[in-house]
Amino acid sequence: MKKPIYILLSLACISCGIVDFSPSDSIKVNPSKYNQIVGEDEEVYVKFGFSPDHVSAQSAFEIQNMDGRIGGSFRWERNTMLFIPHECLEPAQRYMLKFAGEVADTSGKLHRYNIYTPFFYRTRQTLKPDVTKMNPDAGSTINAYDKIIFSFSAPMSLPSFLDGLSVSPEIEYSEEWNAEHTQMILTPRKGWKEHQVYSFSFSDSIKSADGIPLVEQRTFSLYSSSGESLPAVLSAHTALNDGLSYPILLSGLEGVKNKDAIRIIFSVPMDTESVESALSISPDIAGHTCWLDESTLIFVPEAEWQGETVYSLVIDTSAESRKGLFLPDCFEAVFSPDDTPLKLLYLEGKDADGFPVSVFNPHQEIDIDAGDALLPERTYTFGFVFNHAFDTAEAKEQVYSGIKLKGIFPPSLVSPKVVSQFWSGDSRVQITYTGFEPEGRIYSLDVNGLEKIVLRTR
Repeated sequence: MKKPIYILLSLACISCGIVDFSPSDSIKVNPSKYNQIVGEDEEVYVKFGFSPDHVSAQSAFEIQNMDGRIGGSFRWERNTMLFIPHECLEPAQRYMLKFAGEVADTSGKLHRYNIYTPFFYRTRQTLKPDVTKMNPDAGSTINAYDKIIFSFSAPMSLPSFLDGLSVSPEIEYSEEWNAEHTQMILTPRKGWKEHQVYSFSFSDSIKSADGIPLVEQRTFSLYSSSGESLPAVLSAHTALNDGLSYPILLSGLEGVKNKDAIRIIFSVPMDTESVESALSISPDIAGHTCWLDESTLIFVPEAEWQGETVYSLVIDTSAESRKGLFLPDCFEAVFSPDDTPLKLLYLEGKDADGFPVSVFNPHQEIDIDAGDALLPERTYTFGFVFNHAFDTAEAKEQVYSGIKLKGIFPPSLVSPKVVSQFWSGDSRVQITYTGFEPEGRIYSLDVNGLEKIVLRTR
């Protein structure tokens, strides 16, 4: 019966991690406890109660991990053998201290040991740092200038964030850390773009202050929707004295002539000083700015635009709205001055009334058939053909608004009303009127100040 009990006791000792078949021999190891956590300031050693032979003691010692034996060297302090690994022991890995074999003392006596002790290096809670919290929570909706707070399980290495943190789409931001380097506040410099999904990725190249990489790559997403409109440049066009403007067509300004001013219209009220600082024109040209209101800037050149010179008008992203939101994208318009004056090439109408007319004489009246006086709602359509093309709805609206038809004789004559307008091309607009009165009424047709045409009904 004694033999089975002895075997059970032996197995119990093995399960505790330490087996020493020479209990009378004095020896102490560190680590000594099953799954002990060895701190950074602790030594791995074997301490003997006698004077051992160094060669046999070192031959019996070994540190292993999952990949095999850990290389290292030894340092002796009297009867204590200290192990110095050639590579840093990694947190979150399980190691095995093995001290097995025969060790001779200086008298030649042999001491046999069979010790196996599993252990960890440093505390398991801080072995691999991680992002523990994000505020606001991932998937939340953020406003234009909301700050994002990331919390970490350990003090972090700030330089490792230079390449390890990425924000998509890219945005300028600043980082602010607490004193312990466990919390980072990320602030956008020019606001989050409206209706945009942002992804924040932390790669495993980011490390803790101890040089330990993140447990794994982390990615979080947020949606930006502040309800506030980011500023935008709605249009940039010439501002002529006669009120007719030529908006930007694709990437250029059309119709810039001589000393024409340029009108820039924003979608929201702007901080005027920031816009003026953000505005540049290349090649440089002297001029001054004035504001019609907080959304409309006029640039007035002091000299003439030079013909055949390509100019670039830029408003960079430092332009800021009154509500503190920055222009999300740089605005640029490229243009060359156009020396060709705007002209009405000819006026179309009924052939029977002497149309089309290409030579305009304010002293020559054009007779039109206004129809029977019993049909006062009869319509009449004119076609206006210009030497410039108008590619945008804004440009066409400005042209249409500049065409005025008025009754001038007799003085009580009511002006015709517009029934419809229709562009049959970028340089030709048709306008239909009603309300002409027959029998010698005289009307004046003013086409954007370019031509004044006299019409007489019959």
